[in-house]
Amino acid sequence: MNDQEIANKITGYLDAGTSGLKAGTAYRLQLAREQALARLAEPEHASQLAMAGGGNFHGGRPTRMLTDVRVWVGILLIVGGTLFYQYWQTAQQTREIVETDAAILTSDLPIEAYVDRGFQNWLKPSEP
Repeated sequence: MNDQEIANKITGYLDAGTSGLKAGTAYRLQLAREQALARLAEPEHASQLAMAGGGNFHGGRPTRMLTDVRVWVGILLIVGGTLFYQYWQTAQQTREIVETDAAILTSDLPIEAYVDRGFQNWLKPSEP
């Protein structure tokens, strides 16, 4: 079935549906149908319909999301921020370890006191 046969079939259904209408109403429907067909034949109107609600058209041509520079800048900012945060956390942990080691090495207690089991028990808080 080609386009002409489909159009004739639809026209037949529309004509059959309008057979019981008043002459004035049928005439207005006929005028509206002719105006719709005339508008459909206009080439610029067809391109406007294709773009209606498209949202991804730029100057009449579709744009790809991954070719947009703004998308890549956003991705780079997120990745860069995540890497910086991980680096900062690692640096903080390293600083804390260095400070703890420096405090242990500069204290007056000998290193053997720290490995003595009795000293570990003395460090634990006593429960009342």
